[in-house]
Amino acid sequence: MKITAAAGTSLLALTLHAQTVTEASDRYHLLGWLDSGHLADYTEWWYFNIYDATNNVQAIFSYLINNPLNLSGGLARVGISEMAAVAYTPGGIVPEADIYFTPAFSANTFKADATIGTQNSISVIDDGTYQIAGATRDGKIDWNLLYQRTAPSWFAANRFSVAAQPWELMSWLLYMPAAAVSGTLTVNGTSYQVNATGYHDHNWGEWDLTGIPWNWAQFSQPNLTFDLGDFPTKPGGFASVEVNGHRYIFQNSQYTLTYTQWAYDPKYKVNYPTQSVFHANNGTAQMNLTMNVIATEGLAPPNSGPTLVIYEQTTSYTGQVTIGDTVLNLTADGFKEYSAMVP
Repeated sequence: MKITAAAGTSLLALTLHAQTVTEASDRYHLLGWLDSGHLADYTEWWYFNIYDATNNVQAIFSYLINNPLNLSGGLARVGISEMAAVAYTPGGIVPEADIYFTPAFSANTFKADATIGTQNSISVIDDGTYQIAGATRDGKIDWNLLYQRTAPSWFAANRFSVAAQPWELMSWLLYMPAAAVSGTLTVNGTSYQVNATGYHDHNWGEWDLTGIPWNWAQFSQPNLTFDLGDFPTKPGGFASVEVNGHRYIFQNSQYTLTYTQWAYDPKYKVNYPTQSVFHANNGTAQMNLTMNVIATEGLAPPNSGPTLVIYEQTTSYTGQVTIGDTVLNLTADGFKEYSAMVP
């Protein structure tokens, strides 16, 4: 029997949806890739965000390792780790990205405990509770936050093809599609006591980090989460909406993502979307979303000459999800990413 790409992806998604996610699923995964042929391109990161409407403060945190074995031919001349953070405050956006050599990175192969340098850490308290802490070298951003999972985990992709080369594979785990976040976030000397919503996911695998653009989006509201991981040049990807603990998955052929408004970035000389429209229908669930960007910050991967820029965007979501005869109106704030090749 011949399986088309769309059918194969559908089968993969259904299999992963049934896969049990445990504390160990969020571990450091390098050991599982040691027999591959492109370890110089191995990248892994744990990503967290927080959306604090009360203080009007949002932030993202990314704990990343690239080329952990220091092989030739990677993103940089040696293996690197990066602690990246972006804070969106009433006083403006504060982006920071600190580069470390690989000896400064350590991670647990049984759970998500990880450290970068002496200040940045992920600590697993139990399978649904993490403590993350860190500080940028210049002291502009400092955080100590407790994440408590409030929605079911989803293993969205296991060695999913993200490019034309067969070795370019990525795994994607949404360990906390929604979380209750509490603690302290300090930006430029102003401290915020946080009691807000957040999110945590985890990516790992081997691919050209500076040569493959993607789209990503995420928001949550009580009893509902939404996520999108899209690779427009492959094309490939999938989206899902989880309602009251049941997840509905949309394959690449079952959704469209259309950019309807744009802005120009004079730094990198590319356009990026400020409004997008998402439509999806898998025969059981339908979604219609409008994504209006609130604030944008462009980040380039840590290499000598940026070829890819990642636009980290806080976003307002409005729309509807229809399941059978039930129609739910959606109004929520969250995050999205748009990446573009630098000319």
